[in-house]
Amino acid sequence: MTSPMPTTDRGRGVLLPYGPPYLIGDPAAARRDLTELRRALARSGVVAEAAVARPVERAGAIAAGALERGHRLLVAVGSDLVAHAVLRAMVGPTGPRWPDAVLGLAGLGRQDLAATFGLPADPERLARHLLGPKLFLADVGRAHWRGPDGAERVGVFANCAELGYPAEVSSRAPGVARAGRVGRLAAALGGLRASRSTPARLELDHAAVELRLAGLVVANGQFSMGRMKVAPRALPDDGRMSVIAFQGEPLGIYARSKNLYYGDHVPHPTIREYQSRRVSVDTAELLTLALDGWRAAGGPPVTVDVLEGVLRVKV
Repeated sequence: MTSPMPTTDRGRGVLLPYGPPYLIGDPAAARRDLTELRRALARSGVVAEAAVARPVERAGAIAAGALERGHRLLVAVGSDLVAHAVLRAMVGPTGPRWPDAVLGLAGLGRQDLAATFGLPADPERLARHLLGPKLFLADVGRAHWRGPDGAERVGVFANCAELGYPAEVSSRAPGVARAGRVGRLAAALGGLRASRSTPARLELDHAAVELRLAGLVVANGQFSMGRMKVAPRALPDDGRMSVIAFQGEPLGIYARSKNLYYGDHVPHPTIREYQSRRVSVDTAELLTLALDGWRAAGGPPVTVDVLEGVLRVKV
């Protein structure tokens, strides 16, 4: 895949391989992160445009508008929700909408997706990283599920699709990330109150199992549920998803939170781990579905497959 011709920041003489970064932040990032990152970029000789998505769902429309105006390096500043919204503007269910676009990740400690790539959380280091030439060609997951009206829905995700307790935690995590450990505890306890287990059938490339499911993570990235290393063997460019199925009750997942944080929860008798290009799950009762922390309307049956190498990530 060829890269666009480098541009030069007008009056500064800075070579920009993918053009000037266009920063899109969530409301929490507007308080500090956007300003600090713009100042760090300015010290490197680059003036970056920025926009705040209020509410965060507007990030997709902002990203689409920026792409229409010719911007090609879009930087998601803040939570995984803003990264997910920007992703959806760049990649659709059939592949890239803008094949030469590049996704920059500026989680600054708040993004699960950025953690998989080991991206810096310090604005100064992050600014230098954003101006470099290196790219990673990542896979994107594609999910089909049933909407509340019974019709099929389809969406994409860069990090993971989750069902049950993991989905409840991940969809709460962006709102409490600034509170650190206290916020993570609040997300976990809120997820417990809203979760239940249910009989389920899981179908993969080379296996089909029936189990009592407390939670499912279909992962392209290693981290979810608020920077926990839930899928330690996930690789975002191997053409497969890492599938982590938790049996039993949601309380059992919560009880292993420390192990999940460090990624040493597998192997375990109550956790099934698979690698698969295609994953289908159906459940006896409706479970919450989340894509990159975005709570989808509807739920199982859910089928996930892989769009290989369709996302250009700035690394």
